[in-house]
Amino acid sequence: MSSYARVIGAQLNDMSRSLGALVGIAQGLVCDSQLNDQEIRFLDNWLNENQAIASIWPGDVIHTRIRQALSDGVVTDAERHYLIETLQELVGGPSENLAGREHVTELGFDEVERIDFPDQNFCLTGNFIYGPREVCEQATSARGGILSAVTKKLRYLVVGSRGSIEWKHGSFGTKFEKAIQYKRDGCRILIVHEASWAASL
Repeated sequence: MSSYARVIGAQLNDMSRSLGALVGIAQGLVCDSQLNDQEIRFLDNWLNENQAIASIWPGDVIHTRIRQALSDGVVTDAERHYLIETLQELVGGPSENLAGREHVTELGFDEVERIDFPDQNFCLTGNFIYGPREVCEQATSARGGILSAVTKKLRYLVVGSRGSIEWKHGSFGTKFEKAIQYKRDGCRILIVHEASWAASL
């Protein structure tokens, strides 16, 4: 392995650990479903000190929302509630729903009324309640969907409801993160929950 590859590998490991730290901090902050000003400022300071995390998804979303809440020096009840919801979305819901299970972050999802299958490019990620990944892929193909990787031509990234064990530790997976980046670059990718996909079958 070249020294360049080792450096890149070390940076990716550091990034994954930092994302895991962000998820852990978020879980700790919202475990009582409350968020006081001191906790909000703590998270703001932590993100300021960890710019590598604050500048990529999901850290950038959280940091932007915190800065908006702190911009006038007063955190209103509505802003506080919004921040609690944001952190709960990151960790997969209220703490009482998370014990001992995998979770799916709700940040980054698109709300769609219906998914169109014919001639649309699909990529599936995570673990599905509907069935094993192969079964979900067959159901997609049977309705005219085209299975592909996450590229700029992707239309739907479908995220399984059972998430992935790695999400507990801050690794949201390359498919999810790549799709987020393509969306930010203006691609028409929609990131949808398994429930939306299943309801459209």
